[in-house]
Amino acid sequence: MIKLQIGSPSVTIIDAHKYWNATGIYIEIGASYRFEVEGEQFWYDAGIRSNANGYTKLWLRWAEMFRRKPNENWFSLIGNIDQSSEQEFLIGKKLEKHQATSSGELFCYANDVPIMYFNNHGTLSLTITRLS
Repeated sequence: MIKLQIGSPSVTIIDAHKYWNATGIYIEIGASYRFEVEGEQFWYDAGIRSNANGYTKLWLRWAEMFRRKPNENWFSLIGNIDQSSEQEFLIGKKLEKHQATSSGELFCYANDVPIMYFNNHGTLSLTITRLS
């Protein structure tokens, strides 16, 4: 597992098809991190193209409550510490500063309905930098 040094970024690939993307990066409680998906990068929910901020569709409103993070956009990039439902946070295209409230491995995923990952494809390159 990689423990980031202050100011030294690490890049990891997040696959839309995977329910959990293990990053191998150890997040430390109390430390601050910046997360960024640089440039124009897209992944796909079936045939719907999306960036890391996700998307909304009126015709999908009925299903929003079934998403893993119901209050966040479809296909928004979500961070998670040790696969704990209490330690999830929105990353999106850029999260300027996130102070970790627990320690553990960083996992990421595209926000979707749990049984619908089979039709997801594409990857995003996520840069993580420890700030303090």
